[in-house]
Amino acid sequence: MKTPELAPVAHVSDRPDSSTARASASVLRLATSDAGPHDTVLAGLRLGRSDARLTAGRVSSSAAQAVGPPGLPPATADRSEEEPGSVTRTSSGFELPFLTLGSARLTATAHPGTSSSALARPGELVLNLEDDTPLMHVWRGSQSFSQTQRVAVPGQTSLGLRATARAELTAVTLFRGSPSELTIRFLSAPSLVAVAAGTSRTSVRYAAPAVAVTAAHGRSYRLDAAGEKVEIPLNGPGCCADTETGGVVRISIGGVRERVGHTSVDATAAAVRLQVLGASGGLLDTTFGDLDVSARVPMGGIGCECAPSRVVAPSRVVASGRAAPAPAGRPNGDRDRPATTEEDGSAPDAGSVAPSSEVASPPAQVSPTPSEAPSAGPALPTTGTNLALLAAVGLALLGAGWIVVRFARRRA
Repeated sequence: MKTPELAPVAHVSDRPDSSTARASASVLRLATSDAGPHDTVLAGLRLGRSDARLTAGRVSSSAAQAVGPPGLPPATADRSEEEPGSVTRTSSGFELPFLTLGSARLTATAHPGTSSSALARPGELVLNLEDDTPLMHVWRGSQSFSQTQRVAVPGQTSLGLRATARAELTAVTLFRGSPSELTIRFLSAPSLVAVAAGTSRTSVRYAAPAVAVTAAHGRSYRLDAAGEKVEIPLNGPGCCADTETGGVVRISIGGVRERVGHTSVDATAAAVRLQVLGASGGLLDTTFGDLDVSARVPMGGIGCECAPSRVVAPSRVVASGRAAPAPAGRPNGDRDRPATTEEDGSAPDAGSVAPSSEVASPPAQVSPTPSEAPSAGPALPTTGTNLALLAAVGLALLGAGWIVVRFARRRA
């Protein structure tokens, strides 16, 4: 069944700090790298980082070529509420003793109240071992994209927040130019989308990537579903040649970790994990397509009129302050909750009422006011038709008439 598209909408005012969305994506996130004296420096490297935020109508976005190692020249593009619109910046490539980066193109966009997005194209990346032997080469053409946006949710009148994170890669090569060379080609891009609707329509959608792996001696593999993995033994120049047992490359497709409620959603995904393991431990541990999204809205959605002072039903009006019976299926603990709060004249908070999509329950019986109650005076006489009494009166009249007629005939 095809999921209906969510359309972007114009700004709708809402209570301050009642809604927020965040999206982040990185082409590559390096956890550890045993690359000689550079391993500490490389740990935590993020390539092609994009971030987008929307908080209570305030927006911001940022795109960076690389984040982490010291010595990297700043290459970023930023937009915010104070500087709306779109900006694109480019940077030339540069080289450090342990890595080489190509030219980058970075774009950040911010539309106050409605959306923000960031696109990072970091260029190619080459990580080197201690002896300047190439360890990993991320091919040119990769990019990450993040977006936060207010959207219309199918099936409800109120709005929701959508957070989108996506990463696209062309290919990654290990031990380039050596007999142990291995290439991972990305056939499809991973993406993660979260929508907070304030109702049961809050959701997460994750698309896992598909990859094709080509190793030495004509070995090839394909992974295209979350949870699939492959281990490829290595033993030769370029990797682990000085060990008796050699090494292994482990490639796995990651799934999504999510937490979903009516008003909030959080989800993360490590699309592809690459580990290069030697006999003495890990040589490389990295993630391609590191995705993170979250969104929160009030109960019922943004702009939901979930707490009216009066509920109007056909031919009936329910007075404020009267508790209506709870709908079928609702826990007993909700039956005693008042529909509105009338003492201070204000409506309850939107987060404490049911979504507007629920059907209102029949109104409770309203007790008569003191002026409408029966008084304690003498009762009114009973009225109505008594058939027995009428029959007796009729017979008496007939008898009296018959006597009068007989008496009149005798005198005549």
